[in-house]
Amino acid sequence: MAKAHTLVDNFNDNAVDNVKWLVNGSDGLFETNRRVEIRPLTDQPGLYAYTSRAAYDLTDSEFRVQLIRPLTGPATTGLDAMISGNDLLAIWVGQGELTCGQVVNGAYRRLEHIPYDAAEHRWLRLRERAGITFWEASPDGEDWTTVHQAPNPIPLTAVMGRFGAQVFVRTPAAGFAVFDNFNVEETGDARRVDERRLSARAVRKKAASLAARRDHEAHANNNDEINYPETPLAGNYSKSLRHDDIGDPDAASYASLLRALESRDPADFDEIVLADGATKKLTNPQAGLAFDVEGPDAQEVTIPPAPRFDSIVTAHEMGELYWMAAARDVPFAEYGTRPRIAAAVASLNSEFPQFGGTVPVTAQNVFRGIYPGEQVGPYVSQFLLKGNVDPRKPAGYGRDATDGFISYGARVIDQRLVPARAGRDYLGTFQVWLDVQNGEDRRGQDEFESARVFIHTLRDGATFVHFDQVVDAFYNAAWILMSEPTGNQSTFLQGTTGRPQIDAEFPYDQGNPYMPPAGLPRSRTEAGFATFGPTHLLQVVPEVLGRALRAVWWQKWGVHRRLRPEEFGGRVDNWIAGRRDYPIHHSVRDSLVTGGLSAYFGPGKAFPNSYLLPQAYPEGAPTHPAYGAGHATGSGAMITILKAFFDDTAVIENPVQASESGLTLIPWTPAQGEPPMTVGGELNKLAGNIATFRNAAGVHWRSDYTGSLPFGEAIAIRLLQEMSLGFNEDDAFFELTRLDGVRIRIHDGKVAPVL
Repeated sequence: MAKAHTLVDNFNDNAVDNVKWLVNGSDGLFETNRRVEIRPLTDQPGLYAYTSRAAYDLTDSEFRVQLIRPLTGPATTGLDAMISGNDLLAIWVGQGELTCGQVVNGAYRRLEHIPYDAAEHRWLRLRERAGITFWEASPDGEDWTTVHQAPNPIPLTAVMGRFGAQVFVRTPAAGFAVFDNFNVEETGDARRVDERRLSARAVRKKAASLAARRDHEAHANNNDEINYPETPLAGNYSKSLRHDDIGDPDAASYASLLRALESRDPADFDEIVLADGATKKLTNPQAGLAFDVEGPDAQEVTIPPAPRFDSIVTAHEMGELYWMAAARDVPFAEYGTRPRIAAAVASLNSEFPQFGGTVPVTAQNVFRGIYPGEQVGPYVSQFLLKGNVDPRKPAGYGRDATDGFISYGARVIDQRLVPARAGRDYLGTFQVWLDVQNGEDRRGQDEFESARVFIHTLRDGATFVHFDQVVDAFYNAAWILMSEPTGNQSTFLQGTTGRPQIDAEFPYDQGNPYMPPAGLPRSRTEAGFATFGPTHLLQVVPEVLGRALRAVWWQKWGVHRRLRPEEFGGRVDNWIAGRRDYPIHHSVRDSLVTGGLSAYFGPGKAFPNSYLLPQAYPEGAPTHPAYGAGHATGSGAMITILKAFFDDTAVIENPVQASESGLTLIPWTPAQGEPPMTVGGELNKLAGNIATFRNAAGVHWRSDYTGSLPFGEAIAIRLLQEMSLGFNEDDAFFELTRLDGVRIRIHDGKVAPVL
C-alpha cells in the first residue's frame, strides 16, 4: 500500500482531482485561486471536506496540510487520518484552540488543547514513527512542534486522509476557511505571498536596525529631590500622595512612588501609598514603560532638566503665571489698550525678565510662544478660528470661512465653544487647596456662560484645553487643510471658489508624488489616498500622539517629577504667611507683596484670600507631574506630521481674530512690515496656543511648553523616518521646517537638511 506522504496535491489546477479526492459539501467548498476555499452555507451545517478515495499507510509516514485560515463560530477546521467515522485521529482548530483528538471504537477523547496561534499553527501534521503517533503544528512547514504524542491508538496501515471543516449548527457567519499544499511545500502564488511576508519582515528589521542605531540619550533631572534637605521634596510633584498639614510631600509616601518607578514591577505600582481618602488616582505612571514597534522607543529621546525650584527662572516663570491668571478675562483684541495688560508687560520686563519669553515684552508678544510664526498675526491661530469655505452650505452655516464651521465631510464642527464663567477661579483658599493636594476630586464643578464664542480670552483657551483629547485641534487642522477649496480662504465667490476636497487651496508637501505644489511633477494616472493622501494623513496624526504621550509620560514620571505651578503656589503662600521658609527666589514674593502683582493679590484685591496661584479648573492640575507637558509634546508631534504632509510655506490669506465679545470673527490688519502668515507658522502657533493655554489655566510652566514642543517634534521626525522605509512610490519624501528654523527632508530612512 502507498505511503501517506505520496498523496500530493497543490490545488494549482483549480479543479478537484476526482481520482484522489471525494468531496463532501460541494456547494460550499471550492478549489479556486490555486487553493481550497470553504464557505459554509447558512442553512446547511455539516461536513465540508476533501477525503482521499484510497487508503494509505501512515506508518513511518505523514499527512500534512497548510491551514491558511480556519472557520469561526461553532465549527472546527483541521486534518484527520481515518479508518472510518468510528476510528480516526484528528488535529483541528475551533473556538480559539488547537485540539488533538481521537475516536476509537466510536468513543471520542480529547488528548490535548492549547490556544490557537494563526502564525505558529499555519501547518498541521499527523505523523507516525516506530509505533508512536505525533500530532504536530508548524509556522512554515519546516520547523514542527509536537502538541501531543501517544502510542498508536488505532491501526495506521490503511487510513484515509481528510481535511476540511465541520459546522455544527445553522449560523449566518461561520466564516471562510482556506487550505493549501497537501503534502507539498508552498508553491506558486503562495510563494509570492511568502516573498511579501519576508519582504515585510526585512523592512521591519531595517526600521528596527535604524532605530537601534539612533542615540538613546541619557536622562537627567534637576536633582530637586535631594537639593533642599531643610524642605525635602518641596520642589517635586506629589498630588494625591500624602502631605503634612501645610501641603508638603510625605517622604514615605513619595518613596513608595520611587520604589515602583525603580522596580517597574506592576505590583509595586499597586502599593503606592496615596493620601488617606484620596479619590483622584495617579495618572498612568506605567505608560512610559511600554514599548512601541514603530517610531522611537518611549525612552529614546529626552528633555533637558527643568529649572530648579530655587532658580530665578522658576520664580520668573511663576510671575508670568500670576499675570496670566490676572489677565484671563481680557480679550486678545484689547491687549493694546487694557491697563492690566500694560501692567503685566511692565512687570515682566522689570520684575520677571527671565521668564523665558521674548524680551522686551510688548502688547503684541505678551504671553505668546517663541517659535517661528507664533508672534506673527493675531494671538490665536487661524486653525482655532476659521472654518472652511463651502459653497454647498447655507449662508451663516459654513458657506464662508468666517462662519467658523469646519467641514467634516457632510457634517461640520463649530469652532466656537461654551466658555467657562468669567471671573470664576478655583483653589484660592488654603484648605480647599490642601484637600485637593490630598486627592480630593473636584471635577465637574465648573460654571459656564450661556453664549458660544470664538476663543477670545485666555480663559476661553484654558476651557478648550480642559476638555479636549489633545488630538482635537490638530485633527480639525487636518480637515481644514484637506477641505479648503481654491479661492480666498474667506468667503464664497461665485465662479471663483473651487470644489471642497477636490480643488485644493492648500497644496500637499513638495515630496508628495500625487498632489505636490503647482509646478512640481506629479503622477499622470494616480491620486493619493491610503498613502500620501487624506486617509494616510488622518491615520498618522493620532498615531504619533500616542507615541508622543508615552514618551513624555516617561519624562514626567520616570525622570523629572517636577511640581505643578499649583503646588509651587502653595509653597509661596506658606512662605509669605510664615508657615515655612523655602529657598524660592525673592522676586516673586517681592512682586506679590509690594511690586506689580500686589495690585491684584492680597487682602482687598482681586484675589483676596491667599497668594495661591488661582486655578481655572475646579480640580486644579491633573494627577501627573508637570514636565514635560502632554499637550505640548503631542502638539509638537502633530504639527510636525501636518507640516510633513502639506506645503508649510503656503500663505494664509485673509486672517481673522475674534471680536472683543468673541461672538464674531473680524479681519486682522497686520502691522506695517509684518511678515505674511504661513501654514507652517500658524501650525506652530496652534501648538503654542494649545500648550500655553494650559499655562493660562495655571497647570503648566512656560518651560514645560518650551522643552516639550521640540521633544514632540523629535518623536514625529523619527516616526516619519521609519515610515519612509516602506513606501512603494519612487522618490517620495517629506519636507518641513523644524521649530529651530532648519528645513529638513525625510527620505528612505534618512533625515537631512535641505541646502
